[in-house]
Amino acid sequence: MAKNRKTDDTNDRQTNDSPLSRRRYLQASALAGTGGLTALAGCSGDSDDSSSGTSDDAEDVGDSSNDSSADDAEDAEADVPEGVPEEVETQYWNDWPTIDEEEPPMDYTASAGAALDTITMEFSSEAEPWMREHALMVQTAVQDLGASVDLTDRPLNQLYAESWTTQGLERMMSMSSHGPDPQRGLDPNPFLMRLQEENLSNYNNYWNPEMSEVLQEQAQLTGDQEARQELVNEAQEIYAEDVGDLITLFPDVITALNTNKFEGYVMTPGNGPTGDAFPWTEVNLQPKSGETTYVKGATSSMNSLNLPWAAGGIEEKRLTFIYDGLFDATPDLEVVPALATEAEFTDDTTVVFQLREGVQWHDGEDFTAEDVKFTVDLYNEYSATSQATFYEPIESAEVLGDHEVQFNLSDPDASFMTQRVVRSAIIPKHKWEDVDNPSQHNPDEPVGTGPFQFEDWDQGSRFEASRNDDHWMFDDDWRADVLGDQATSGDGIENVVWVNVGNVDALIGALQNDEIDATPTLSNEQAERAAATSGIEKRVAENFSPVAVKLMHSCPLIRDKEFRVALAKATDKEGFVSDVLQDRATVSPSENYISELTQWYHEDTQSYEYDVDEARAILERAGYTWDDDGNLRFPNGEAWGAFVERIQPENTHSRREELDQPDFS
Repeated sequence: MAKNRKTDDTNDRQTNDSPLSRRRYLQASALAGTGGLTALAGCSGDSDDSSSGTSDDAEDVGDSSNDSSADDAEDAEADVPEGVPEEVETQYWNDWPTIDEEEPPMDYTASAGAALDTITMEFSSEAEPWMREHALMVQTAVQDLGASVDLTDRPLNQLYAESWTTQGLERMMSMSSHGPDPQRGLDPNPFLMRLQEENLSNYNNYWNPEMSEVLQEQAQLTGDQEARQELVNEAQEIYAEDVGDLITLFPDVITALNTNKFEGYVMTPGNGPTGDAFPWTEVNLQPKSGETTYVKGATSSMNSLNLPWAAGGIEEKRLTFIYDGLFDATPDLEVVPALATEAEFTDDTTVVFQLREGVQWHDGEDFTAEDVKFTVDLYNEYSATSQATFYEPIESAEVLGDHEVQFNLSDPDASFMTQRVVRSAIIPKHKWEDVDNPSQHNPDEPVGTGPFQFEDWDQGSRFEASRNDDHWMFDDDWRADVLGDQATSGDGIENVVWVNVGNVDALIGALQNDEIDATPTLSNEQAERAAATSGIEKRVAENFSPVAVKLMHSCPLIRDKEFRVALAKATDKEGFVSDVLQDRATVSPSENYISELTQWYHEDTQSYEYDVDEARAILERAGYTWDDDGNLRFPNGEAWGAFVERIQPENTHSRREELDQPDFS
């Protein structure tokens, strides 16, 4: 990992003469934290609250619009070549098989010779302790290019809800960290397939026929890992060169925990030792002081006890402690048995699972193949939101015996034994078969087969589960095989409790006062502060899930590859990791969703190094101009005709030179 980390040698950084300080996002963050951010240094003007779709709960972090923009726009005269439209609106440029709406949920127009309209961005400060500063870094990059920004801080649930809306993002740029779901480290498809044109999760409207063809081919290539790897490499090359999104960094997972009371914390990539995506710490933890209840602090609460229809919220992760999947993932990102002990493809679209015998549901009923078939059928019939990855490829399920089940897939699926079945949630037929509306069902007492069983839930404040003594994860020998040197032996803990303590300061205080035993993700500074107390330690794990700035490709400005490349070159990833994260992250050298922690990583991808002067030169050569106040303006005259040519569906993945367009500087 070290080769891509930002070192302390600042002499290696490229310098530029931009009038905007590269550290300005740090100063802006301090102002934003006091509610005083209305205009950033180097920009004048009043704040603008007119961003479309802003929720009442969203916070307008700052607007960098210039007072003179409107006057200059009125003074400018459009020079439009014959046959070229004077304006181009945000629109669906392709025949989307997954979108029924007539137009995207975002309004942005490119006009010949006009100053760029304000660029809209969104983020959620709930996602990471430093996400506000990250958003200000991206804001600074856009301002360095000469454009104004409307930056909105939205509640995390709103941001995630929008991300699953197929018709597209409401903002031109939407940034978030990706959760450490085990499947994302085991297979490339959780990230890559959402870039495919027919994928329901393609919420940034990215359309590249070459990319889609490569992705579809690798997705169906079973039985030839080497050939599939070559295709996955090609997909990484295409997307990085294309700047489909900005992939800024892979953040270390930093947390603080009590080592006086417990030992056996398991360092898991992406999850750290205290996250909820993997249960390894909880089944491995050993009390040191006689305390057998492990209390996890939290700053957000669960909304329901319905895992299959959770919308990607925290309840989906916490409830996986109650339910089992067919297979699981180890801290080394390898697939291991869970409810299924083995599986075999009998042909490209047929897979037979042998199920674990002797397993009981938490209420004492026997687990059988009937439960697996029922689960798949119910998910298909009622479109189980959080389990779509698992059931969508399955055309039908057949019971072959009490502990043998067969899945008939609609198409060959190379990721079925990793992305699809790992951490799939199997539910009990006898508890769900009489439920009239599964998507709205909120079980009083969820029943699973998992390592912990439900005890109590107080919405908004507390969730408790107790140890399932009969679960295989509590077998010392089993854990030794799976966890290696991290495995411990002993009686283990009896209960896990999640307690919502509000904000981070309260979280750290509760840890130091022995009221909780572990925290979720903290910033490096926060973890250091917590660890100043005896018995509290900071722990750091690496990550395979990136922070991404998603770009809305239906927007005419985003469709211009010259702008996307300039934006990538204006984004100071290394400076942010050094200045804000104190080197506690791996800088993404290119726009690549795949981490070098995984076997699928391909290092030979296009990298657009930080250089603001060159970024502005790229725009200048593409025909963009700046007025006397430094406002970036769309191309005019013949350069406007070239811009319109570049954003057509067949050209939006090509640079100016590839289209034989002249240098307009």
